[in-house]
Amino acid sequence: MTGTSRSSLPEWMLNPPPPRLTLTQRLTAPVTRTPRWKALQQRWWRWQDRTRLYDRYPTTFKITAFFVSWLLAMVLLSVAYTLFALS
Repeated sequence: MTGTSRSSLPEWMLNPPPPRLTLTQRLTAPVTRTPRWKALQQRWWRWQDRTRLYDRYPTTFKITAFFVSWLLAMVLLSVAYTLFALS
């Protein structure tokens, strides 16, 4: 088949109509068309791509999480003991 041959596809497939807006696109259009939207969107993307602390300092994060968990468990046990002692 050469580039000069005519396609056998119907016209509506060769030149489709533009897509219609969805309900979500219609509802968010006033917000997304504001000038600050693009900058806010780019800041959000950068925030999502940042390196998390637990990725940068895995050992420190695990040790800290251990002690925080231990402290929380002690607080919960103390609260439970106090509640049972009151009754």
